[in-house]
Amino acid sequence: MIKRSLKLLLLLMLPLFMACERRPLEVIVDEQVKVRIVVKWQVNFVSLYGYKPNGMTVMIYPSDGSAPIVRATNADNITVKLAPDEYRMVIFNELMEEYAPYVRFYEADSYDRITCRASRFSTRNWDADVDYTYTPEDPRIAVALDTFLITRDMVLQDTTIFIPYEEYRDNGMENYRESERVYELIEVPWPMTVDFNVRIKIKHRQSLRNIEGNITGLADGFSMSRIIRTTETATHRFDPEKWERYKCGDDQDSTGVITTRIASFGLPYGKELVAERDSADNLLTLNLTLTDGTVVHRTYKVGKNIRYITPEGDEARIRYRQDLQNLMLELDLPDLIVLPPISGNTGAGFDAKVDEWEDGGTIDLGGF
Repeated sequence: MIKRSLKLLLLLMLPLFMACERRPLEVIVDEQVKVRIVVKWQVNFVSLYGYKPNGMTVMIYPSDGSAPIVRATNADNITVKLAPDEYRMVIFNELMEEYAPYVRFYEADSYDRITCRASRFSTRNWDADVDYTYTPEDPRIAVALDTFLITRDMVLQDTTIFIPYEEYRDNGMENYRESERVYELIEVPWPMTVDFNVRIKIKHRQSLRNIEGNITGLADGFSMSRIIRTTETATHRFDPEKWERYKCGDDQDSTGVITTRIASFGLPYGKELVAERDSADNLLTLNLTLTDGTVVHRTYKVGKNIRYITPEGDEARIRYRQDLQNLMLELDLPDLIVLPPISGNTGAGFDAKVDEWEDGGTIDLGGF
């Protein structure tokens, strides 16, 4: 009786022993493709800005709406593994935190809505009531966009999706992953930081001790996935330390030119062409301190006097807004600012009026 019961128990436990010894007949290997992203910074960035980025951010957006961020300290290339899908990609130099707190990124989880905007600040000087926007000076920014499709056919055909267990056990999974084909994408970023050069001619340049100023109506950022500037505008402050003075007349004439440059995001979307602007879209305000301590404020409507130029001075490319990436902005103030000669600097009876020009003339803000 005991022997019969023992045999029955062994028969019942036999399937359990057999189950423990069962081996899988196949192992599923993920279908992924290696994609090597190579960025050519030398084409536009280095040639325009004169230096190479220290790193980059690569943002790859799958079709399901998620937004993984792949970061690379190497600015030249990065290799990623992607499953079959349609992807959209944004690449820009440096990591996001490198731009803080002067420039910030908004809605980065959405390819369609990701936007770069400059932060605001104020001063306690003559322009204490002005809400300024930082200039995108350091670091400057350039962006590359791409859309690409990874298909199942791109997975190397001799890497079998179902492989025998013994082969996997003996060779290891990594041997199959390393046998995948690597696809290469070549990307060329477009600079989004635009130099804005200002040139002003002054009579009796010796009378000028210091000059400050600002310009309104420039874009405060840009839409990264559309490569267009924002329609929202900003006021940029000229650094008092960066004004340069040049003599352009003899000592008796005492005429000179003062120039400065700021980094910007360019003109707002829809204002690239002169015909699209109003004179008051951009106001140039100057705060002039004379050698006798007199302070004079001048404001000019310069919306129609700002122009896009290429480094070679050719404006023929301004046909489409996407052509504006490698251009510079230039403002050559057509008015001659006449200051009193040094001997006449009494601080009294000084006429700050300037002859009208363009269609808006000047605005004398008096004690502004």
